[in-house]
Amino acid sequence: MAVGSVQPLLEYVRNRHPRSLPGVLEARALSPQAFDEIATLFLGWAEAAFGDDALASMTDAFVKFSMDVNFAQARYEHVGHYENKTFKECEDSVYSQDQAMDDYLSGIYLTNFLWAHHLDLSLLFRDRFLGRLSSESRIVEIAPGHGGWGLWALHSLPSATLEGYDISPKAIEMSTQLAAAAGMSDRARYARRDAMSLDVDETPFDACICSFLIEHLERPDKLLEVMASSLVNGGLAFLTAALTAAQVDHIFEFRHESELVQLAERHGLRVLDMRSAGPARTLAGARFLPRSAALVLQKRVHDTW
Repeated sequence: MAVGSVQPLLEYVRNRHPRSLPGVLEARALSPQAFDEIATLFLGWAEAAFGDDALASMTDAFVKFSMDVNFAQARYEHVGHYENKTFKECEDSVYSQDQAMDDYLSGIYLTNFLWAHHLDLSLLFRDRFLGRLSSESRIVEIAPGHGGWGLWALHSLPSATLEGYDISPKAIEMSTQLAAAAGMSDRARYARRDAMSLDVDETPFDACICSFLIEHLERPDKLLEVMASSLVNGGLAFLTAALTAAQVDHIFEFRHESELVQLAERHGLRVLDMRSAGPARTLAGARFLPRSAALVLQKRVHDTW
């Protein structure tokens, strides 16, 4: 799939979803070369996995997801807190609904480059996380969802391997299909499992990826405990999180970036790099600035390092 194939995406948005076009062009303007490279990679896998209609169906899902997020943020502004507080509530309304999960995962998949502030985090992942890993790294991905982050790592590290664990059957299905389409089935293995009960002390990993899971948990501290225990001493982790950014399935409300730093440090992880970014356009007079944060972490070898 050539870089020029990004143009059909832009044309589809322009013709079918013109109100979404300014945001997409804003993302591309942030770093045109990076946008085209990442879009080409992700769209190429999607079309190989799901057929020629993937671009249209996934873009439609992205637009719907973005609208749902905007509505959720408006409700959050009105009531002052996230609407759901337990995993059970989210499971009933989203996770147990097959069509809803298909649209949800497809929409999030494209936010990695179609939202400017998420593209910003993707560049941190590429340059400051993947750039630090050995080409033969053993990687664990906690709650891979669509699987795009882990596959990007394998694409960049030709001898690396990955194990991914997710509680959602739909997530395992999508990750597996994309891995096959990307020609990485021999290096990526996915299994349905509650990652919060993951025990890998016997064979710790060189690196861990966990993207936008922590705000979906009732106990975010448990995730940092699992991430730290999954790593060798000196191992690296990439963590992303939403702050004062509502979605129907966001449970834990982070308000300050320092909360994430403190959680990481409490569980033996030091912050090597961090980026917090928000959308250029927000609700007029908003109390809450929705933003996404990414942290590159390293497991400490000693008490202070």
